[in-house]
Amino acid sequence: MTQLDSLRPEKAVEMYLTSREDEVTKKSLQNIKSDLKIFQQWCDDRDVTDMNDVDGRALVDFRTWRAEQVKLITLKHNLWTIKKFVRFCEQVDGVREGTSEKVVIPETNDSHEVNDSFIRAGDAEDILDYLEKFEYASIRHVVFYTLWHTGIRSSSLLALDLEDFHPEENKLCIRHRPSTGTALKNKDRGERNVFIKDDLVAVLSDFINENRADVLDDSGRRPLLATTDTRISRTTLQRLVYMATRPCHIGKECPHDKNPETCEANSYNHASKCPSSLSPHPLRKGAITYSLNEETPKDIISDRMDVSKEILDKHYNKQSKDEQMQTRKKHLEGL
Repeated sequence: MTQLDSLRPEKAVEMYLTSREDEVTKKSLQNIKSDLKIFQQWCDDRDVTDMNDVDGRALVDFRTWRAEQVKLITLKHNLWTIKKFVRFCEQVDGVREGTSEKVVIPETNDSHEVNDSFIRAGDAEDILDYLEKFEYASIRHVVFYTLWHTGIRSSSLLALDLEDFHPEENKLCIRHRPSTGTALKNKDRGERNVFIKDDLVAVLSDFINENRADVLDDSGRRPLLATTDTRISRTTLQRLVYMATRPCHIGKECPHDKNPETCEANSYNHASKCPSSLSPHPLRKGAITYSLNEETPKDIISDRMDVSKEILDKHYNKQSKDEQMQTRKKHLEGL
């Protein structure tokens, strides 16, 4: 039997994160770090000061403890991280060989894995109408319009530099630049040129000429979207979208019987507390569904929005059964 070496949980986590730095994106590493922070919290609660003491019984206790706090799909993702982490600890003689196999991953189905939150085309158009009239060429207008029209990920929008916008060719060039802080989810495979219509070109051009902060980011690059001193952050982008998707922000009545004047969600920093507000990801889902309803071929959607057709159908296609039938009908009628 292999002799175990004493290994503190916090040291094990540090070693594991270092071992993954060159294998995963910065965002994925942040997710792993978040999951392992939860594991460290469990260790603190149970006075576990040495990974040598983490065995099958301890892992069952962790799973039970975590299951009381989160949904099944979140538990599943947490446990996959823990399983890989414990496997690493086996390799460095921190836990007994085979311990990782005692991390039991729960079974889930599509109903657990699919998030149905997405923005409907009519709501998106209402928001755009408002932004066009009252916040034209503002950074919020640009963020919402670009995400809705292109269906790209937040990371892709955040990665854009001023030089990536080519108004004369109606295109945005999305590039993977991890060494200077803007990695794409699918790395080099996510690089592409995205066509944009004339109206968005005009909005982006007016934003650049009138409202864009002419600054450099920490890597000396000229971001397309910037605050007064650097490239906008993911948090800032999320807050811009949360604010725009609140019904009262565009003059609609509150569906939650709140007074906008006193509602805690009626502020830039707390807009996410509105039950009707949406993060950027539901915009992507809504944009994909809209494209499907408009009979855009899946191959084109897959390439434009950097999503495989399998994932597109499972996670992003929010067409109702009737909408799916109508899409098929339009194609079949021409046969």
